Amino acid sequence: MEGLDTAVVIDNFLEYQAKNRRMSAHTILAYRNDLGHLSEFIKKFNSPTPENWDSRIIRGWMAEMLGSGLAPRSVHRKISSLRAFFGYLRKQGILSTDPMAKVVLPKLPKKIVQDVPAADLNAMFRNFPWEEHENGQRDKLLLLLFYSTGMRLSELIGLTRRDVDLKRNTLTVLGKRNKQRAIPIHPELADYLKEYQTQHSEGKFLFQTAKGEPLYPMMVYRIVTRYLQLFSTALKTSPHVLRHSFATHMLNNGANLMAIKELLGHASLSATQVYTKNSFEKLKAIHKLHPRN
Repeated sequence: MEGLDTAVVIDNFLEYQAKNRRMSAHTILAYRNDLGHLSEFIKKFNSPTPENWDSRIIRGWMAEMLGSGLAPRSVHRKISSLRAFFGYLRKQGILSTDPMAKVVLPKLPKKIVQDVPAADLNAMFRNFPWEEHENGQRDKLLLLLFYSTGMRLSELIGLTRRDVDLKRNTLTVLGKRNKQRAIPIHPELADYLKEYQTQHSEGKFLFQTAKGEPLYPMMVYRIVTRYLQLFSTALKTSPHVLRHSFATHMLNNGANLMAIKELLGHASLSATQVYTKNSFEKLKAIHKLHPRN
């Protein structure tokens, strides 16, 4: 095929991912941005349409991104979008070979997951005067759910009242690729949830705006950051850091790695194993304090 319209092919790919692969709106937006970035770069070449994209072009794109100061991890994420796109093109018969076959990705630095110390979080929940602040009850529950369950931001925002089962003390969340999972909750958290629902009994969503719509991501991010910065000097403060804190603290207290994998909703154990590396690096740092070292 010759002269394919790049924008049309990308739109068809995104539609396929949304309908057939059930990708989230966030992932679709990331794909669109990454492929749009590549399309702009490829205009410098004489072969601007997808059937002519090859490893030479991809390596040039990577070199430009790295040269502009983009972190290797960000380059890997963009290449991940490209791999999905090339897989679609081969499936549609637009490409016969994989342009990524001769592309070597930049090495990634060792990833150390950052968490908020448990002492900081316990001090926050214990000492902040939640009842004296507008939306304090909501904010405390929101933070408790992140830290006590390890759920994702999108999962918390999507929680409805029907997802709360106080008879069995579980929450049902909708994870990546529309996969549901049940998360057990502690009886104390269940009691707090019951109290919150009694006082906020209207609407579909557990957390919602005055208009009955779910809270938007940036709003939740600001809520979490505000409280964490009051009680912790952790370098990163976000909903995702609370997810990391949940997993790290569970592991440090003897939880089984496979159990943590299921609670987090990871598709593979390799995604969960980053927490074992995190704990080991902390142990090494502590061991350096030994007088014989």
